[in-house]
Amino acid sequence: MYKDTEIQKLIDNLDIVQVIGEYVTLKKTGANYKGLSPFKEERTPSFVVSPTKNIFKDFSTNIGGNVISFYMKINNISFYEAIEELSRKYNISLNKINNDRKKEDHDFRYYEIMKEAHLFFKKNIFDSDKAMEYMNNRDFSKEEIQKFEIGFSPDSWDSLFTYLKEKGYNEKELLELGLIRKNDKGNVFDYFRNRIIFPIYNNMMKLTGFGGRTIENSSDIPKYLNSPDSKIFKKGKELFGLYNRGENIKKKGLAILMEGYLDVLTAQKNGFINSVASLGTAFTQEQAQLLKKYTNNVIIAYDNDNAGKEAVIKAGNILKKYDFNVRCLQIEGEVKDPDEYLRKYGRKNFLEILKTSKNIFEFLYDYFSENLNLNDISGKKEIIKKFKEFFSNITNKTESNLYLNKLSIELSVDREILSEELSGNLLKKYRYKNSALKRKKETVMTKLPKEEKYDKLEKETLKFMLKYKNDSGLKSKIYCEQFEKKIFSNIIYGEIFEKLKEIEFNIGSLNNLMLEEEEKELITTLKLQAEIEMFNEERQYKDIFVGWFLREVDFMKEIIEKKDKSYIVLQRLKSELKTIHNINEIEEMYKEFKLIRRSDYV
Repeated sequence: MYKDTEIQKLIDNLDIVQVIGEYVTLKKTGANYKGLSPFKEERTPSFVVSPTKNIFKDFSTNIGGNVISFYMKINNISFYEAIEELSRKYNISLNKINNDRKKEDHDFRYYEIMKEAHLFFKKNIFDSDKAMEYMNNRDFSKEEIQKFEIGFSPDSWDSLFTYLKEKGYNEKELLELGLIRKNDKGNVFDYFRNRIIFPIYNNMMKLTGFGGRTIENSSDIPKYLNSPDSKIFKKGKELFGLYNRGENIKKKGLAILMEGYLDVLTAQKNGFINSVASLGTAFTQEQAQLLKKYTNNVIIAYDNDNAGKEAVIKAGNILKKYDFNVRCLQIEGEVKDPDEYLRKYGRKNFLEILKTSKNIFEFLYDYFSENLNLNDISGKKEIIKKFKEFFSNITNKTESNLYLNKLSIELSVDREILSEELSGNLLKKYRYKNSALKRKKETVMTKLPKEEKYDKLEKETLKFMLKYKNDSGLKSKIYCEQFEKKIFSNIIYGEIFEKLKEIEFNIGSLNNLMLEEEEKELITTLKLQAEIEMFNEERQYKDIFVGWFLREVDFMKEIIEKKDKSYIVLQRLKSELKTIHNINEIEEMYKEFKLIRRSDYV
């Protein structure tokens, strides 16, 4: 921490025009300087710097302040980080409060120890034939090993400990940094042994930890090992491959999130300099917050196995919580990770598959729907259940609404019902324990409320199923199969419909269901109405089929912009449905509609 006098000293000694001039092209206008806003696009300069007052003002965004607040905003860093960087960059010495000075001196010694350990590892890799053979097999040349500062920990009990002790560092410090361990007998041994060593830097380019990859072919030891958490290293707060405060990510406009060290290094040496790794599959909220400083766009490129796909789900949920635009790379075939893909197929092909990465929603829909029959109610329930966590983490209402509409169309589930189910409110609505809803149900049973837009359609569907489901005719069976998959929006009709499916709409088996007397009475009434009405079966089927068809068209039109060509097709379908009476033609139109529904316009 710094005293207010020290902070003011920094502000007074900084040239605000010089600092801001590194980010904004400034032109002198009288006593002030003007330029285009660095915070939003504009054509007329509205950004003003006053060197006499030592302040800036962006009139297009209403952002203003002193040189420190500008540096914080433009670099998306904290107040403390801004002070540290500005004082160091412009060589302005500041006095810290004593406690902080002691901590800084202590941390400085820790960083020095890590640097010394790194020198030890880097020297050893070129002395080990096995380590060099491993890296050569991974297509890393000697020059690339040096460039990425890759090292090797010898297959020795305490060679690093001995080396650092000779350099004047004590056992307690090395234990605190996780470079050594002590067994039950009090014997000290190196934490990393017989492993390729990768240095882990924080975003300020300070070496804080190491990652080690074993070169042994043994399932008894972990393949990867990270430095344990220490006073200068927190695994869940760092990203491997993030250098110079994310400049490479800022430059590219997105981050490629990978699992392992070699995934990142192979990607970076092939030109994908915006690649970072989450130090394993356990991506954290702190890592998401760190990435957010540099970009809003992430492509997740985890391993091509079940564990990798499950990790994509977890990372995706965290990223959506912080409103990232997330896409997911799917590596097909036997290739298991980006490292292997790049070595086998090269940079150009990897760039092509990056372009085909799926939006997180599309990835999840495809993954969740594997081995599920989405034409069956149980399949629909299962995929909705799997999507709950994803929707609970979306913070952007527009995006949530778009995904909700897409899922509603894909599953042919009413949007409102789907929304309630995903938010966890639907079960509450359906449970009669809820006194308010129970009173509502009782009111509905004694006197049904005024029917809303689709209530009549659902009522007619119920009557049709009650009349024809158990008919022996083949045509009746085919007709009823078309309606069994429908999801009702009316709470009462919907619940009755689901219960009747359990007994194949056989009214003689009503006693096998847990029904209240009002429900039984309503079912009996609907059945009686269906039997009395003298409608032609095919005509009745056509009217109900068209009703559901139009309902889906209306839902889809809500999420498609009028300028899209699919909107025009939907308008045409809706118009033709009013004039075409042949059911075969209508069913063919529905097939065309389903192709649109699955297209990229949704």
